[in-house]
Amino acid sequence: MLAAGLLEELRDFHRRYNQQKVADKRQDYQHGIFQSIGFKEFHEFLVSEGSCSPETSALLLEKGIQALKQVTKRYARRQNKWVRNRFLKRPGPNVPPVYGLEVSDVQRWEEDVLKPALEIVESFIQGREPPAEPLRMEQDEENKRSHRVCELCARLIIGDREWAAHTRSKSHLHHLKKRRKLEASGRTVGDSGDTETSDEDGSLPVP
Repeated sequence: MLAAGLLEELRDFHRRYNQQKVADKRQDYQHGIFQSIGFKEFHEFLVSEGSCSPETSALLLEKGIQALKQVTKRYARRQNKWVRNRFLKRPGPNVPPVYGLEVSDVQRWEEDVLKPALEIVESFIQGREPPAEPLRMEQDEENKRSHRVCELCARLIIGDREWAAHTRSKSHLHHLKKRRKLEASGRTVGDSGDTETSDEDGSLPVP
C-alpha cells in the first residue's frame, strides 16, 4: 500500500477534506470515510508534518505504519471469522461454495491467487465445474441426521449441533430444574402408563 502511493493519497485527502476539520476541532474519526483503515492511523503524522523536526516526523510515520499493520491484521481476522461462521459453520440453501487459495507468498500472487480465482469465477459463469475443490463445510463432521427425543421438552431434535444447542437452552434447563425439584419432593411426572401430566407451557413429558 505504501509502495503504491498511500502517503501521497493520504496527504491529498488530508489537505482537501480533513485539515480544516482538525483546525476547527470538529473532526470525528468514527463516522463516514474518516473511519476507514489507513487514514486515522496517520493522524499525528499528517497534522504535524512540516511543523516538527524530520526525526519526529519519521517517528510518527513509523508509528502510523505499525498501527496500519495492526488494524489491517485485525480486520483480516474478523473477515476470516465472519466467512467461517456465515459460510462454513452455518451453511444454508443459498450459501455459495467457499474456496481456499494459497496467499502466503506475495511473490506468487498472480500464480497462486489471481489466476486460480479467475478460473473459478469463469467456470461458474460458463456453467462448468470449477478446477478446484471447495472447502468442506464444518458441519460435514457432525451427524446432521441424528434424531433425539428430549423427554423433558417433548421435542424431536435433528442433528448433533442442534441437540447440543437445545440442551443448553433456557427452556430445557427450566424443565430440568423443575423435574429435579419434583424428584426431590418424592413426586414423579408421567411414570404410570395411564396418566399424563402437562407442564405449565402445555408441553407433555414423554413417559
